[in-house]
Amino acid sequence: MKKLLFNGTRSLMTLAFLMILNTVAFAQEKVNVNGHDVGTWFKNNWLWVAGIVVLLLLIILFSGGGGSRRKTTTVVKDNYGDVKRVTTMEEED
Repeated sequence: MKKLLFNGTRSLMTLAFLMILNTVAFAQEKVNVNGHDVGTWFKNNWLWVAGIVVLLLLIILFSGGGGSRRKTTTVVKDNYGDVKRVTTMEEED
């Protein structure tokens, strides 16, 4: 299950990188609309906000929140079904 999540995030990061690269490539051209200069992508505030949101999502996604823990409980019973011993172990993956 973790491997599928990792491949999905890799694809998402590749797509985001290509979109940013495409935006930068087109932003270097001078564009005139109705005789007025549109400007560069630095002047568009929504691109900055979208970039910050994508960056925060990537940081949250790859921070992971630490390792996962596995708890194992072993119960030892005698021949009559009475519990003789209980052992609980906690391991980090």
